[in-house]
Order: sequence, then structure tokens, then C-alpha cells
Amino acid sequence: MKIAIAGVGYVGLSNAILLAKHNTVIAVNISPERVAQLNNQQAPISDPEIEQPLILSATTEATEAYATADYVLVATPKNYDPATNYFDTSSVEAVIDQVIAVNPSATIVVKSTVPVGFTARINDEKNTT
Repeated sequence: MKIAIAGVGYVGLSNAILLAKHNTVIAVNISPERVAQLNNQQAPISDPEIEQPLILSATTEATEAYATADYVLVATPKNYDPATNYFDTSSVEAVIDQVIAVNPSATIVVKSTVPVGFTARINDEKNTT
């Protein structure tokens, strides 16, 4: 199974490491430095698991990674403003749009914290266009 993971912070990286033990995983990140670290099997955070043999690579080329993925796990940052009780989900939505554009048959799994009703709304919007 081919899995692409958008975002390699704590959530994305831990999922990438876990899934790469038995699946082909490509991590997508906007930071060339973090991508280089992962491709050199150096953990950008303290995690000895990344030094074990994994089927894990990383790239900044999102379109390439999503095009052949069976699953895309979205673990991108979102900003929450407690004063307005608002989640900025634009990075999550951008990844969903990229995936649908290059690989509409991929299953998208959202691991980012999103507001109640977000996935239902996005599913309705994307399935009617």
C-alpha cells in the first residue's frame, strides 16, 4: 500500500514512522531541511524509531507524492484563535484540493484537529463539484 503524509510535525511524523514499518510511505513537507533529514534517516524530533529500517522517504513535491498514493493522511498545522473560537483550516483544505486534483481515487484521512462538522462539510462540497 502507498501512503502519502502531508505534514511531518509530531502527528505526521509519528504516523509516518508507524505506517512505514509495513507500507511504502512518502512524507510531504514544505521544509527542504526537514525533508533532507528524513531522507537521511535523521529524526527532526527525538525519536529513535526513525533510525530503524523503514520504507519511508520525504519530498517537497506534493503533487508527485499524492499522484500514486492509495491513502493520503493530512497532518498539517492549523491555527486556533481562542478569542474568536476559530480554526484556520486552510492548509488542510489546500491538501485536500491538491489530492483531488491529481488523484481523485485516493482515500483522504484527516489527522489535523478540525472543528466539528468540518469533514461532513468538505465531503459534501467536494462530492458535488
